[in-house]
Amino acid sequence: MMKFTPGLSLSRRTAVGGIAAAGALILTGRAGAQAGAEPVVETRLGKLRGLRHETGYSFKGVRYAVADRFMPPRKPKPWSGVQDALEFGASAPSSNPNPPAGGGGFSGGVQFPRASAAAPGPRPPESEDCQYLNVWTSALNDGRKRPVMVSLHGGFFFGGSGAGVDGSRLAARGDVVVVSVNHRLNAFGYTHLADHLGDEFAHSGNAGMLDIIAALEWVRDNIDRFGGDPQRVMVFGTSGGGMKTSFLMASPRAKGLLHRAGIQSGPGLKFMERADAAAVTDRLLSRLNLDRGRAADLVRVPTRDLLAAYHAVSAELPAARFIDLPCFAPVIDPELLPHHPFSPHAAELTRSIPLITGWTGQEMTFFMGADPEGFELDEAGLEERARGYLGEQSSAILAQYRQAMPDASPSRLYIQSFSDCSVMLPAVALADRKAAGGTAPVYAYRLDYQSPALDGKIGAPHNMELPLIFDTVDYSRPLFGPSEEPVRLARQMSSAWVQFAATGDPNGAGTDLPEWPRYTVDDREVMLLDTVPQVAKDPVRMERTALAPLLKV
Repeated sequence: MMKFTPGLSLSRRTAVGGIAAAGALILTGRAGAQAGAEPVVETRLGKLRGLRHETGYSFKGVRYAVADRFMPPRKPKPWSGVQDALEFGASAPSSNPNPPAGGGGFSGGVQFPRASAAAPGPRPPESEDCQYLNVWTSALNDGRKRPVMVSLHGGFFFGGSGAGVDGSRLAARGDVVVVSVNHRLNAFGYTHLADHLGDEFAHSGNAGMLDIIAALEWVRDNIDRFGGDPQRVMVFGTSGGGMKTSFLMASPRAKGLLHRAGIQSGPGLKFMERADAAAVTDRLLSRLNLDRGRAADLVRVPTRDLLAAYHAVSAELPAARFIDLPCFAPVIDPELLPHHPFSPHAAELTRSIPLITGWTGQEMTFFMGADPEGFELDEAGLEERARGYLGEQSSAILAQYRQAMPDASPSRLYIQSFSDCSVMLPAVALADRKAAGGTAPVYAYRLDYQSPALDGKIGAPHNMELPLIFDTVDYSRPLFGPSEEPVRLARQMSSAWVQFAATGDPNGAGTDLPEWPRYTVDDREVMLLDTVPQVAKDPVRMERTALAPLLKV
């Protein structure tokens, strides 16, 4: 299970568990429906009945595609009458049928006290029939075309669900249309069979990404019926959602379907090579007692058995670093992904898409729920752990951190250096490569707001930007505390993201932020988002230069 403890291997499964467990207090809010108000929208396939809320309308569990296992998605058949779109649709299968004894710990989020307002609703069922999306809009049939914000959930490429967000507050505050998406995951979405079964399965290793592209095609064809502008679509996500956004920016199949992008704490520099993905498929076959000549039998393996085999293989192939994708992830494909998005440079298609990107100050505390010792290190413990992620250069790099942070405890030095190495370094590399080769602007941020949870030990953890962007701080009080400062920051951030969705520039009336300059490789100006937001020039110069030799992607 994933702990992201340096020197140990990194399993994606626990990170996803952490996201799910912490979701109620880091992200999800529940908008109350108004009884008796049933808005109906006619899409190109048929009529949908949604719910009216105090701040607008929601349409949940909207089918955007159908698909056979490992096959590309197809458009659904039209229907007559009115279909209900009142509840979230099924999520992709991801639960381990054979969980390890003890379950394992995962994120810092599970240690937070849970507020009653943050209690999660019932989880949607899991099913291979999972091609559903959700829409929130502030108005219908008023003749306006609002910018569209398509949220891609985190959970790397293993788990998660579009049901993890409530877009009602963002839609109301920004007068935008918000969409969240379910899609195939893990072995169902990313088993590369092209080298085993030929052209019929040419894109099975990217089936999950083809689902997202199908959802974006649905947005293009239907979102005007919900008050949205199909020519102003922003795709954004945190963690795995950012990695998926990176893929789409570089994919010829997605060209024209997204017009702005947001990559938040999820720098997707590079995906899987075909030979590596084929080797993972061989491991999956072996787990199911199938030889290479029987790869076609994977189509008929029961869902539970395929899930169990997936979990076993992924446990054998843990990630060494946050950005590594050793198994069941998107793969290079001549039609869908001919070039890694940002390795060794920005792919051609990424260069014309405006981008907002960044990271949080202390990313890795999110993954320390099963690592209480990490918050109480002495110097010897710091040195031992640092060798796991800094290698032979650990002493020299730690000396620079000690000089820059003379009052920091060994645990804080560990948290900061590990977070910088894991997420900041590739996030800055992505911004550099995009800015160096692109015509469209890049805007960079770092979220520095310090959570009071756990006596302030967790700082600004991974995923913290989500309730700020979605303006759901009130549902995340265990993370933010009772202060009004995060409410103001949420207003500033959500307004800036909406402005960016509308224009490709986060500056504008109502954002209440300092002027946010474009990021360039000469100045590296970054918006520091805190109680008093400010712009800083190359704020991580020491860290960036000290850690640069470790990136190698």
